[in-house]
Amino acid sequence: MLKVGCEGFSIGQDRYWRTFSFVEAKTGERMPRQATLAEWKAGAPRGAEFALQAFRLITHGREDRGFPEAGKKLSRSRQDRCGAFRESLEASEAWVSTKAAAEILDAKIVVFETPISFQPGPDSLRDMYRFFKAASRGRLTFVWHSRGAAWRTGLSERVCADLGLLRAYDPLREAAPKHGTFRYLRSRGPRVGTLSVDELSTIRLAAQEAPSCLVLSHRDAYRDGVRLLESIASHVSGRSR
Repeated sequence: MLKVGCEGFSIGQDRYWRTFSFVEAKTGERMPRQATLAEWKAGAPRGAEFALQAFRLITHGREDRGFPEAGKKLSRSRQDRCGAFRESLEASEAWVSTKAAAEILDAKIVVFETPISFQPGPDSLRDMYRFFKAASRGRLTFVWHSRGAAWRTGLSERVCADLGLLRAYDPLREAAPKHGTFRYLRSRGPRVGTLSVDELSTIRLAAQEAPSCLVLSHRDAYRDGVRLLESIASHVSGRSR
């Protein structure tokens, strides 16, 4: 089973929901007002599912690409307490906002994306373990996507096992996690243009190995999502003959 969607609404929501039944809400850099979140939920058809991004004041510091606009308005001393899962009021408030957004959207998945600057080390591991052990997740599934290549070793697998996290990965750039009965794929795709036929096939094959969610986030994500769904349907039709 594969759920295909985009990072955010790359086109109008009415058209989007006619094609997909899953979306990863773009709440990492800018947390919408609760009224906006409620409108998103109200506009979704029955059976549609949301994942959402953790507010990046939890994961990103002021020097990181994608640091939230809300963070840029903070004093320098408060900015220094943001990111890297630091134990701070700023991170705590960002988690409260994230969890409230998940409740409004009735989302079951929260994605924590860490920037390249977040590297393995005693301090980063200490703060990460403290954050996830303290965060009340209820029925939420926590997904972690590390952008730093240093994590693409057995270390990330051990961290996920210890903390009950699902490791997200880009099937076009990374090896699949070794364990788990569910996968969360996040593909950035090309900077320009659309995915090649071979890339679409790679994604489709990766998603066949276990029940999966796939999030496309490049410029032509909507178009490639449609192509992927058509490829899956054609492949299934071919096997049934």
